[in-house]
Amino acid sequence: MPETTRTVSLREITADTVIPVCKLTAEPPGFVAPNAISIAQAHFHPNAWFRAIYADEELVGFVMIDDSALLPEPPAEPEVGLWRLMVDAKHKRHGYGRAALRLVIEHVRRTHPTLERFYTSCVPGPGTPRPFYESLGFVFTGDVDNGEEVLALDLHQPAR
Repeated sequence: MPETTRTVSLREITADTVIPVCKLTAEPPGFVAPNAISIAQAHFHPNAWFRAIYADEELVGFVMIDDSALLPEPPAEPEVGLWRLMVDAKHKRHGYGRAALRLVIEHVRRTHPTLERFYTSCVPGPGTPRPFYESLGFVFTGDVDNGEEVLALDLHQPAR
C-alpha cells in the first residue's frame, strides 16, 4: 500500500461539509454504513466522536469512534473503539485510510493515556478490511460480535 504524499487531517463536520461527507461512497458496499446513517447515529449517541478525513484540502473519507468516556456518566474504565472508517471509492489505495487511522490512534492515546486497548470489528469474508487493520497492529481477539470479528490494538506498543 503506498504512503500518501498529501497531508491527511481529521476535521469537524460542519453545516457546509455535511452534504459532501454524506455523498462519499464506500467500495465495496456492505462493509460500512453510509455516512448519513453514521452522522445521524452520532447525534443520538453522546459517546460518538466523528470527523471528516481530508487529504490536503480534498474531502476523502469519514471516521467515527465510540468513546465511553464521552457518556454523561462515563465508566470508571472507559473503552474506545473504531465505529466507522470509510474512504471514498475514488480515493482508495492512496494511503488515506491508513494515515487517518494513525491520527485516530494518536487521538485515543492522547486523550486516554492509561487505556490499554483500542478495538474495532469487521465483517469476515472476501474484501474484509481485517488485513488492513492487522497491518496496523490490530490482533483478532477470538470474539465475534453480531457476526463481526473483534480486533484489538495494544496502545502501549509502538505505532506501525
